[in-house]
Amino acid sequence: MSRVAVGDAELEVVTVGSGPTLLFLHGEDGLQWSRPIIDELSASFSVVAPAAPAWPGSTRPDYVGTTRDLALVYSEFIESLVGPVLVVGCSFGGWLAAELAVLRPVNLAGLVLVAPTGVKLSDREHRDFVDIWSADFSDIPGILYSSAAAAPDISGLSDEEYLALSQAEEAAARYGWKPYMYDANLRHWLRRVSVPTLIVRGDQDHFITFADYYERYAQLIGPDGADVETIAGAGHRVEEERPTELASIVADFSGRILRNPALANAAVREQ
Repeated sequence: MSRVAVGDAELEVVTVGSGPTLLFLHGEDGLQWSRPIIDELSASFSVVAPAAPAWPGSTRPDYVGTTRDLALVYSEFIESLVGPVLVVGCSFGGWLAAELAVLRPVNLAGLVLVAPTGVKLSDREHRDFVDIWSADFSDIPGILYSSAAAAPDISGLSDEEYLALSQAEEAAARYGWKPYMYDANLRHWLRRVSVPTLIVRGDQDHFITFADYYERYAQLIGPDGADVETIAGAGHRVEEERPTELASIVADFSGRILRNPALANAAVREQ
């Protein structure tokens, strides 16, 4: 664990493993439930996992108030990493990863979006995601996981862990409250994504409100779209329910880009 200054923000960063550089962008709960997937990824990668500004461990300057601002923080941060860099973002982190890719940082080599949010694809009368902030608290585990039984048991958390979870929820609300979990303009900019991109989804994702959300999301990415891979038995929090399988998919994907000099350097040449 270390602290890294990015402008006026201070990020708490977990660094572990060896191999090609992988930037891991956490979901709504921050790094609290991310250690299993980080450890699995560290078998193949040098994983760099920062806590986003406003999440526990990191500071948020007043001017970092939108997801685009967060993407700019990460764009500056990624410039300090040894490239080429593969970015893996989960849920809200997938949204930020997409925003980051739109900015085209020069050492970005590939993108894995795990059950990403951030794009609205239905009409104005319908939500693309279940509103977890208006849902009954007892229903939330079954919304975010393949089943309520698959959700982590929070009854035994310490006071500090409860506080961290509350701070993460506050941070997620800051950036995703209105409009709910999307940037109205992002869908129009996804055409700028110029690196190989993979979307990974769980087939038991109850957070999305229609079945082909991720396939439609994939069609918006770059000039040729993104690939979509489905993990059976996983809900929206794929990285928590299936960390070993997800890490294997990421490693296979990286083998097609990071270890291929032509593909690994394609994004850099395009800049």
